[in-house]
Amino acid sequence: MLLAGDVGGTKTLLGIYEPAPPGAGGDRPRPGGAPRRPRERHVRRFATADHGSLDEMLSAFLGALPAPVTLDAAVLGVAGPVRDNAAALTNVPWRLEGAALAERFRVPAVRLVNDLVATGHAVPVLAPGERAVLQAGRPAADGNAALIAPGTGCGEALLHRVGGRFLPVPSEAGHADFAARTPDEVGLLETLTARFGRASYEHVLSGPGLGHLHAAAHADRPCAAAPDPAAPPSPARITAAALAAECPGCVDAVDRFVAALGAEAGNLGLRSFATAGVYIGGGIAPRILPRLRSRIFLDAFRAKGPMRALAADMPVVVIDAPHPGLLGAAAAAADLAAERAGVPA
Repeated sequence: MLLAGDVGGTKTLLGIYEPAPPGAGGDRPRPGGAPRRPRERHVRRFATADHGSLDEMLSAFLGALPAPVTLDAAVLGVAGPVRDNAAALTNVPWRLEGAALAERFRVPAVRLVNDLVATGHAVPVLAPGERAVLQAGRPAADGNAALIAPGTGCGEALLHRVGGRFLPVPSEAGHADFAARTPDEVGLLETLTARFGRASYEHVLSGPGLGHLHAAAHADRPCAAAPDPAAPPSPARITAAALAAECPGCVDAVDRFVAALGAEAGNLGLRSFATAGVYIGGGIAPRILPRLRSRIFLDAFRAKGPMRALAADMPVVVIDAPHPGLLGAAAAAADLAAERAGVPA
């Protein structure tokens, strides 16, 4: 049995999974030796801030299972950089250590990975219905892929093709400097720099980033979705108002978000030579899928000068799965258990 976790600043998902047996129906091996999809047994969602530590949360999760389980491996995706199998979360004052968790919960092997690396492990095991294609492109069977995920923050990861399989490689590129492309974005850059000292992609491509874009789009007009200027709308309210065409300013804010996401997704595709696809994860993209299907996203994605044709050939896919980070952590845990057992994953 496998323990998987997706530990974020807002919510944490924990799950018990079982590796799929070889040749089991829809979990047959995929071309290139891609992994089989683990089978979900128990999943529970926690509000991260409601718990003082991950140990406390894991104890509550494991203690509430219908029956005790013997764990063979665990992989936890965490929102922050991982070094030497330890991590300090970016938005929560927790420090996690894989060795200490293994000892505390009697798991033979516990591996911590960046949360985008965990989601990257989900890419090869996604079902067709969990992929919303924005651009079919011309996928290269031996190519690399890339992943960008706007949510509470903005994560990015590279998926290098190694030995016929994707190897997710961590990145903190969401904290890289935001590159303005239009007069509106230049104004946003100036505002963010004055407020934060610098502007990063996470200041734009995230839930808080939607708030910044909303403020910029309503600088000279009221917001129909939030009549009280002292109570700005939540990111979910902004996107709902935009999709319902309830507020022109909210439509403008979401379209600015879509354009910036298209531009940075295209940048990431070029940086990683993602001829096998650029994947968009996180909680925001599935909610604004109708706007992502507009020309705004693809025009920005492809606007790469002499590399326009290369960008147009890259598949672009939105991950529309319930818990891709958790699923990816489970897939990585299955690999870890197989690695320890000395059998092919």
